[in-house]
Amino acid sequence: MVVANRPILTLKAPVVPGHQDPAPLDIGVLDVLLPCRRFNIDHKVAVLGRVSLTTEFLLRLVKSADGISEDQAAGFFGFDQRDMAFVLTEADNLGYVERRDGRLWLTAEGMSLFRDGSLEPEIFEVEKRSLSVGFDLLSLAPQPPRPLELFELKLPELSVADQELASEASRAIPQAFQRHYLEVGARDRSSHIKRSLYSIDEVVAGARFSGLVRLNIRGTMDAPSAAEVDLDDWRPDYERDDRKAIVQAAIRFVDDLKTSKSSDADKAYGYLLEFAPEFLKDFARKDGLAIDRYYREARGRTGDLRSDRQTVPIIGSLMTRDNLRRLIEAIGLSRQAQDEVVSDVFWLAPNVPGWGATRILPDLLRQIKRMIGPDGAAPPASHLFYSGRAAPHFSPAFNSCHGSDYPHVPRTLEVVLIPRVVAAVTVHEPLLTNFGHAVPLGILSYDSKVVDRVTSFISQHLHHYGSGAEHHRDNLLGVVAETRTVPL
Repeated sequence: MVVANRPILTLKAPVVPGHQDPAPLDIGVLDVLLPCRRFNIDHKVAVLGRVSLTTEFLLRLVKSADGISEDQAAGFFGFDQRDMAFVLTEADNLGYVERRDGRLWLTAEGMSLFRDGSLEPEIFEVEKRSLSVGFDLLSLAPQPPRPLELFELKLPELSVADQELASEASRAIPQAFQRHYLEVGARDRSSHIKRSLYSIDEVVAGARFSGLVRLNIRGTMDAPSAAEVDLDDWRPDYERDDRKAIVQAAIRFVDDLKTSKSSDADKAYGYLLEFAPEFLKDFARKDGLAIDRYYREARGRTGDLRSDRQTVPIIGSLMTRDNLRRLIEAIGLSRQAQDEVVSDVFWLAPNVPGWGATRILPDLLRQIKRMIGPDGAAPPASHLFYSGRAAPHFSPAFNSCHGSDYPHVPRTLEVVLIPRVVAAVTVHEPLLTNFGHAVPLGILSYDSKVVDRVTSFISQHLHHYGSGAEHHRDNLLGVVAETRTVPL
């Protein structure tokens, strides 16, 4: 194994007193279900067609010489009486031409065919259509159905504020269909043909389904726990204007995630000091970790991993874009520095609302297994340890889940461990305030000393999660190069 140099930390420039830093801070990512329903809509559309060629030229002639005699018109086209009678009958039956005293005039309807001064007449034909269209039940805006994986179907759902609208949606669908017809009608392959909605005849409610809404939770550097929801990854601004009820539901959902600082917060942060004392020695006080000072310093560091910087601070969920990149980089660097290591993934989940509720989680686990699994062999397994009640999305994401009502670890502590490869430890507590959104703060490391300490910690607590979890203890201790017992 390559001997690692002491980690090097780069501090940011001193902050000017009173300076406010509005820079955004990604603290979490969630995917939530959007209740939707299919509706079968019978309707009619007015489709732009064309009159026959002979009738078109007759209409153009009469428009240019209104009141022209029938004989003059026949002579102009070189028609005999039979041909002329056929053409005049078609135009007369359509109501475009009026015949009086052997002369021809355009009717008002015939004049209306020449739009915007055009010399070519246009006619719209009414056609019957039937469409099966998905609408969400919050804003009644179009939502195309797509198949969801089992994990996605277990995610939390946005609440419906207007229950009456959702239950009686069929009555409101005609107006919604008319409002969004251009968006829905764009699916028609013959979109080059001009059409407009003529009438809506019948609406029949179909099967319910769910869509997905991506919520990025962002605070600012100076107010990390006063977070707001960002929906840019779901839909652009101009589409969200028609979906304000969904935006409001997303705001309520994120607002409900606020929490108070827990009574064992100091104990949770204390584990950071025990796992990485060398890295955090400048932030160690007699009463534990200098949390606010570590956060202020951590937010200004680059967080880039390298061979001489094997431990870095992390702020925000591991599911955020930058932290995902760092985690994957740490695994890659660790694998380069040692012989092939085959190990499972151990994940201690914090007992905080909404944890892991994003489809990024199963995607990340699949990627980790590909990176650490041996070629041609069965992939490693992933094991989740949680306290309290299991969320529905836990089981589809992990190979095994082990719960405990009395885990004897702080409820806001999160630990991700791949023995002899990498460890990530974060604490989910409000920062710079006693109430607000929990902002994960901690470390990511592939330093063998840090990884071994975390491995020892996990192995000592497995028995709290039942016999199904305890059998991993010997395997964990067996892969530690030099086990260091963490004081409890």
